[in-house]
Amino acid sequence: MRDPKLKLRTHRRVYVLPRQIAMYPIRQVTGASLEEIGRQFGGKHHTTVLHAVNRIDAMSRTDEVLKRTMTRLMDEVVAQI
Repeated sequence: MRDPKLKLRTHRRVYVLPRQIAMYPIRQVTGASLEEIGRQFGGKHHTTVLHAVNRIDAMSRTDEVLKRTMTRLMDEVVAQI
């Protein structure tokens, strides 16, 4: 994890949304378990990861900029594997 702020235990939107955006491509591309992803993000509960994935999926259906951003991030994750 490159940015330790993504592991902070806070509900502030300024940290939550970037964390959710980071969790989404990891789940989609690697197929890592919700529990493993949660551990990598500072011990988040698996339901927190599930909520993040579902939220970003729903948001990207209506927000074209977010959709392009997520596609670009997933391509970067694939390139690093």
